[in-house]
Amino acid sequence: MALRRSGSEKKSVETGSQGAGKGAFFTRVRHWWHRAPEETEAPPALVPARQRRDEAARPAAPPPLDRMTVLQWLWGEGFVVPGGEAFVQELVKPFGLGPSTSVLDLSAGLGGPARTIAKTSQTYVTGMERNFEWARSGQAMSVRAGLERRAEIIHYDPEDLELRKNRFDCILGRVVTFPIRDKERFFRVLFEALKPGGKLLITEFVAEPGAMGEPILAEWSDQEPISPALWTLAQYEDCLAGLGFEVRITEDISDTYHRMVVGGWAEMIKMHDLRRMPRRDLGTIVDEAEFWAYRVAALQSGALRLIRIFALARKDG
Repeated sequence: MALRRSGSEKKSVETGSQGAGKGAFFTRVRHWWHRAPEETEAPPALVPARQRRDEAARPAAPPPLDRMTVLQWLWGEGFVVPGGEAFVQELVKPFGLGPSTSVLDLSAGLGGPARTIAKTSQTYVTGMERNFEWARSGQAMSVRAGLERRAEIIHYDPEDLELRKNRFDCILGRVVTFPIRDKERFFRVLFEALKPGGKLLITEFVAEPGAMGEPILAEWSDQEPISPALWTLAQYEDCLAGLGFEVRITEDISDTYHRMVVGGWAEMIKMHDLRRMPRRDLGTIVDEAEFWAYRVAALQSGALRLIRIFALARKDG
């Protein structure tokens, strides 16, 4: 599903109003977009044959900028969400990974996290990704890196997930469950797929109790590629405990996530001169800026939070 374009008629989300400089990156991108000259086609004209031959011999114009490229400019090669290699390594420390550990990554994206884990821990990671194009490109990147077996990336549908029982030592998921409708079924499949004592670590968007009807959440929801089906933290804890998980850690990492978002945009703007971009490419940047502006606004409002949950699968085998 394509992200909505933010034309001049769309209400602006100025996250900077909630803190000095916090929305400056998104605002600057919009400013460049509205000041960029319109690209119009020149009227057809008679062109001499020799000139046509010379033009045909020139290298073809580069393809339009795509979202996959923009995401990697923001978050790093192979990454489609905030938090690069260092963050992933820190995130999975509770797993105690080693060469004999089997890991399932439920939010593989382009495979950057899976390849990071495989390289640093010498373990095998199965990466699963909901977006078919990302999964296909991620597997191609694993092949080029010589990690097609240690960090395999495959496509899947979280709403219809099936896994072999007692297959994995550890399962990682980053903001993967908030759009899933039947979360209890999803977590039951994960519980059964973990070995006895297996470890589950997720980061997830949750709604603050009493905030479900807040307009800011409705505005954010309208921008997400898949409509969210938000839970509160208490709902996650109750569901996991009911299935047999022992929840060990719950931590609010909203501020960390916000810093990574702003840092990614600051670095991207520093590395790429948006003022010199063709208008069609700048439009792709603007679409992405609008998407992240709404996420940041919802987090800054306090109605939406990002929580880290670490749990153990308590079962007999």
